[in-house]
Amino acid sequence: MGRSTSAGRRMSKEERTEFSGPAGRLEGLLGNESAAQNGVVVALHPHPLFGGSMYNNVVETVVRAGQRCGLATLRFNFRGVGRSEGDFSGGTGEQDDVGAALDFLAQGFDIGSKILAGYSFGAVVGLAYCHRQEHNADHLVLVSPPPFLLPEGMSLEAGVLRKIVVGEADELAPPGEIITGVSASRREALIALLPGADHFFGGMEDELERRLVKVLENIGS
Repeated sequence: MGRSTSAGRRMSKEERTEFSGPAGRLEGLLGNESAAQNGVVVALHPHPLFGGSMYNNVVETVVRAGQRCGLATLRFNFRGVGRSEGDFSGGTGEQDDVGAALDFLAQGFDIGSKILAGYSFGAVVGLAYCHRQEHNADHLVLVSPPPFLLPEGMSLEAGVLRKIVVGEADELAPPGEIITGVSASRREALIALLPGADHFFGGMEDELERRLVKVLENIGS
């Protein structure tokens, strides 16, 4: 789950930033800051215990897609990853980290829509955060959320969910389980299958980026 990005793909310059989280300081990268009024994409990384960080190839693909759509971007390391303080908490504390990231953006910038875009473990964390009675996200995009990581009884759907992108050969987020986890009336609108892609999207980043651009260009403010 911790595959790093290939070099050579370009995006707008990102500036290092840090902000207060409930378990200590969190480190991140803020990009295309001047476009914050158009909306901001907050990219959530895969499982920390398997090498996941904000430098993951899919996370960087999310960032590129957001910037291509004229949106600001923020990716950050969950507690205990890289220079972020605190310790891994199984997904519950990481939901609080998401809230801290959105608060940081709301307090520091004049922002439009707040779009969470999580991959794998990050997708599950983002979904769980958006199932909270009080959350601060306007839209949610999920990339390959593994159903086995979902808290017991939690639906794949949320009121702010706009799209689930999953590879047709994904072994950790099997498309069949994703499809049956969404109400029949919403499947066509919510699920986008990427032919030939497995859970890690190795060599499929460009196609994933194109799919994400189609999603994000329709939900930015």
